[in-house]
Amino acid sequence: MYTIGQFSKIGRVSTRMLRYYDKLGLIKPSFINPENQYRYYEKHQVKDILKINKLRRYRFSSNQIKQIMEDSTNTTLTILLSKQIHEIEFQIQSSKNILFELKDSLNKLEKGEDIMNSKRNFNISVDTLKNTRVLSLRDTISMDNIGNLIGKVFEAVSSNGLSIKGNIMTLYYDEDFDPNNADIEICIPVDRELKTPQISTRILKGGLYCHTTFIGPYSEIGESYREILDWIDKNSYKIIGAPHDEYIKGPESKCSPDEFITEVYFPIGRK
Repeated sequence: MYTIGQFSKIGRVSTRMLRYYDKLGLIKPSFINPENQYRYYEKHQVKDILKINKLRRYRFSSNQIKQIMEDSTNTTLTILLSKQIHEIEFQIQSSKNILFELKDSLNKLEKGEDIMNSKRNFNISVDTLKNTRVLSLRDTISMDNIGNLIGKVFEAVSSNGLSIKGNIMTLYYDEDFDPNNADIEICIPVDRELKTPQISTRILKGGLYCHTTFIGPYSEIGESYREILDWIDKNSYKIIGAPHDEYIKGPESKCSPDEFITEVYFPIGRK
């Protein structure tokens, strides 16, 4: 047996953290001396503490690690690894996009150009969209965490054997957009219904929409919103629901942010 101090050195973790793990039920001493309350660990527990360290390095929460350690089938680990891979890939791609924009802006400044692309032209179209079955998840979050929300929806698609039937969409429900506290819904068209306690399909209502195509980084998509809002006002329409972005071409295509393609939709009705 190892004392808590020895086990701390083996596991490269503080004794304070070992006591915290005990409280959470992650890893408990195999024996506690009733006279002096000294804690002891056995050799087979070394594997457990090293596994916990690895999972912490993978950025799993204590609650997630507990779920993984309690599941001897590794089903939970498989699901959470897949989700974490997607989220980290999203974060890496987001950082690459920002780096590209930084370099592009610097290059434009060195050439004496404006860092904003003012040469975009927008064609506004009006179409009647059909109802669409979507797997969706709505939450109020920081836009910096949108990748987590997207990851949860894709995880549900994969774990439930659904087939994707269209482009991913983001609906925006706030009248005044707050990037730190945004009420958004991630929707993915799928082939069949699903209802679980965590996530379910619903029908995204069709109807009359005006829309336009935006080509460029997401940070500049406000230009397309401006054009649509001006068009709605000039043509005696009104907005009757939540607008949404449909991602036609994005980071997954490995292209530069200047080549991203997003279709922006606003549901409208006559004034």
